[in-house]
Amino acid sequence: MNSRLVSLNGNAGAFVDILATLPATRLRIREDDAAAPVGIQLKTLVDNFGTTNVYAVSATLTSEPVEIPPTQAVSGRRGAILGFPAQGQSGAFNARAADKLVSARSNAAGATTLRFEEFE
Repeated sequence: MNSRLVSLNGNAGAFVDILATLPATRLRIREDDAAAPVGIQLKTLVDNFGTTNVYAVSATLTSEPVEIPPTQAVSGRRGAILGFPAQGQSGAFNARAADKLVSARSNAAGATTLRFEEFE
């Protein structure tokens, strides 16, 4: 598992692309608990980044993790590979860029931080 914090732009800013750092079979995405959650907007590889999915929060609903694929859909420990990290050296004939897993931004005018976890 690889866990990292990613800074996101506000809802008027550009989406931030999050790339694979390991051969990922599952993702868990949620707002970091360091500040009050404001919600996130996600585009995922599930529909080829075509739909903006909004995960809003309210006074009674806290930030719950978004899992890709949903935990109930996974049978066993591993599923299909969702993306690979960069391979080879840039400029080499066999170099390969990392796969984009998610594009995200804040659901409010201010920026927020995303906790992003990849599982092998």
